[in-house]
Parts: sequence; structure tokens; C-alpha cells
Amino acid sequence: MARHDTDLPFGDAFSPKQLHTDDDEPPELVVVLEKAKEYEGEQDAFDEEMRRIFFPDHDDTTRSKNVRLGLKPNGYGITDEDFQFTELGEELYELRDDPDELYERFAKHILRNLHGLKGIEIVEDLRAEGRKPVNDNVKEEFQKQYGFHIDETSNHWSQMRAWMAEAGVVNTGTHHYDIDRARIEELIGVDSEDIVELDGLNDQQQAFLRALTLIDPNDEVKSRTVKRIAENAYGVDISQSNISRRTLDPLEEAGYIEWEHVSGKPNLIRVTDGFDADILKAILDDLAERTGVPRHVLRLSFEGVLEDLDSDSTHEKGVALETLAVKTGRLLGLDFVGWRVRGRKTGGSEVDVVMDEIDTTFNRWQIQCKNIQSQLESKYVAREVGIARILQTNTILMIARGGVSSDARQYANQVMRHENIAILFLTGEDVERLDEDADHLLTVLRGEARRIHNLKRLDRQEVEGDEEYDLIEREEEALEEFADEIEDVRGESQGDLSDFS
Repeated sequence: MARHDTDLPFGDAFSPKQLHTDDDEPPELVVVLEKAKEYEGEQDAFDEEMRRIFFPDHDDTTRSKNVRLGLKPNGYGITDEDFQFTELGEELYELRDDPDELYERFAKHILRNLHGLKGIEIVEDLRAEGRKPVNDNVKEEFQKQYGFHIDETSNHWSQMRAWMAEAGVVNTGTHHYDIDRARIEELIGVDSEDIVELDGLNDQQQAFLRALTLIDPNDEVKSRTVKRIAENAYGVDISQSNISRRTLDPLEEAGYIEWEHVSGKPNLIRVTDGFDADILKAILDDLAERTGVPRHVLRLSFEGVLEDLDSDSTHEKGVALETLAVKTGRLLGLDFVGWRVRGRKTGGSEVDVVMDEIDTTFNRWQIQCKNIQSQLESKYVAREVGIARILQTNTILMIARGGVSSDARQYANQVMRHENIAILFLTGEDVERLDEDADHLLTVLRGEARRIHNLKRLDRQEVEGDEEYDLIEREEEALEEFADEIEDVRGESQGDLSDFS
């Protein structure tokens, strides 16, 4: 639900740092809860009490009013709009004599209901890409991944982080994060690897699992029933003809279901001990809001990619190939648009991804990876060129693990001489260097760009058209007009001044 200036919970003055209490006094949240109970429904009186306790140097209640706003629905949901305790508020108030349990319950609420877990995962995403998890970068990823509106001056994420720190979820340092994943799993029942694995499921698989959380079955359920609920609730199309291979098998491999096929009857599904409807529903709802690069792509190194490309598992090879394509695009500063062909559909032998470059101009990139030992042939280039014409692609980047054949390069050169398309190549040797030397990618592509520039070089006549010849004609006409005068100046007959022989 959108808030006034941010989609994160409004905090401002409602934070441990702003509401500091001494060691011999009750913790700040306990004090706020007790005063909120005492002045329940009396908003002005509460504001004045907050000013007296926490902001005695302030002459008015401008600052302390923000404490009350932090308790309301646009904040942390402890009170309603009339400043009456919500169910959560009552629960927290009852825990005031046990601060450890109080902060644990509050952190669980922030993680599960107020986008706290999104923020933690964003921090992990940033660190995996070598970017600092400073406030501005975290806000930027909230906007990119979830479409959140966050005011430029907002520091609400920092306040969320401070409350979670009270429960030992994360530290409170400015530029360095120590995230206690075991603590998060203890609080919400899911760890980071589970989230990354769920994020790696495709839309149909996620929707099927979400539908299963709606049913929350205690006994066997027909896969056809779950399929129909998923299609109706989440707008996906799950093919019945290959549902076992594309949907049921991956979910069984992930450990959430078991299924069996009885001849002539619908497939029957049973959930496993690893299936918790409440937890999975919350995580899958979060993932459904997320857009952009899949998390398994952000978290895997190029070294890990190359190892998985040789895996015996076609699923692992497919994931690795997808990761290679998108991570390469990310190094170039491109925005993920979507898949054309996914590696898991091709047994890890091929993947296509579309990415956009949005700067002072717009460029569309088509990135194609081939995980084959033989050299890339011209037929693969021809296919990508045909697709590029449909997608209006400006640049095709082909990553060929086994290298590029001479006929493929010749075909690419021929296309580039006649069409407004740039075709670039990377090989497996190039990819092997990217973990240790990310600049190698730019070095290789600059070389490719120079090669393309030479192919597309225009001579002066092509650039200037007939301007040079027009100039010569104008010069001749000017000389002819003043021929007699020029002859007198030169002092001797120069013949026909238009004869330059």
C-alpha cells in the first residue's frame, strides 16, 4: 500500500536512535508503548508527552508528532488512524516486560509485513555485485526491483534497520552490514538459500506453489485443481500436456511437494515437511512484486558459472547459462528486460536474453549464449539477426564458449556492412577472466567496436555527398565573373581561368 512520501514504513522520529533511553531506564519501545496505552485516543496529549520525555529541548511538538505518525498505519501499524492499538499493538504491549521477546516480535513484523526481508535481500544483492549497501543504493534497488516510491531525503530504511538490529538481525553500522541469517531463519522460518531458490522458479512454478499455499492441503490434492486456481488467481498459463516435467518435477526437486501419476487419473500431489503455507505465501507474494534480474543471477560468480556449465544436471547448466548472459549485461550497465529462450528449456546448451541500455539514447541488446564445445557457426548468427529485425535490436552480443568460426565472423561482417546492427563476440576464454578482471569485458568489446567501426567506415564523399563538387562549381563561377579584373591584377594573360589542367 503506497504511503505519502515512501512505500517503506514512515519512521522519521520513531527510531531507537531518536528515542534513546539510559541503561537504568526501560527500553525506548517499552516507554513508547506504555505512553501510547496511557494516552490511547488522545493524540495531542501523547505528542506533548513524547516531547517532554525525548525532545525536551524542542519548544513545540513538531518532532514528537512524528513519533505518533510512526505508530500509525502509514508507519509500523501499532495503532490505527484514531490512535487506538491494533492487534499488533496490543500484542507488543503485552510483551513490554520481556524486552528480548518484544523486539523479536517487532523484528518479525518488520521482516514479514513491512518489507524488511526485501531490504535484507537487497543488501545481499548489492554485496554480491560488489556495490556498497549504502542508503542511496538500497533505495535505488527498492525502486528498481519493486517499483517503490521513496522520497530522495527519506531515511526510513535506516530506521527499519535500527529496529531489526535490536533483535540481532543486523548491525547498525553505516556502511558495513553483518546480517545474521540464522537469526532471520529463526524469526521467519526461511533462509536466504530458500529465497534464492524460490526466486529461481519460473512464473508458472511460482504461481502453482502460491496456489498450493492458498489450499494448504492436509491430504492429497489433484494437480489439475491447483493448476486451475493458479491460472485464475495469478493470470498464468500452465500447460497440462507437460505439467509434470515443467512444473511438478522442479517443485519436487526443490523439496516442497511429492507427486505420483496414476494411469487414467489426475496427478496427485502431497506437500512435504518443508512446505509451510504461511511462510511460503509471504515469500512468494514478495517475489511476485519483484522485477528485474533473478537473484540466483546476482549471487553466482563467473567462476561458479563456468563450473556449473559442466554440471551433469541440465537444470544447473541452464541456470548457469542464464546467469552468464545476465551478469555480462549487468557489467555493461544494461537493464534486464526478459528471456527469449531460457537455458533450462534447452538442457543448458543455449539461452537468449533481451536487455536495454537507457542513457542519453536508447539501445536494445540481444545477448545469446551457446554452451557448446564446437565453434559458433554462421547459422546461429543468422538466426539472431532475424530475431533482431523483429525486436528492433541495435546490438547483438554472442557469447560462444567454444569460440567463433571464421564463417560466422564473415557472415556477421556482411550483415553489418548493410544493416544498422552491431554484432559482438565473446569466447569462453574471455569469460574465464571476468571474475578477476571485470575490465577485460570492456577491453574486448572496445576491440570489437573498433572492428565494427572499420567495417562501417564512411568515406568523405559518402558523408558530404555532393558538397565538394558544388564548391568547385561555385569557385569556377566566381572566377569567371571577375576574370578581366583578375587578369589585370596578375599582370599577364592566364588563359581560361576555368581550365585547371
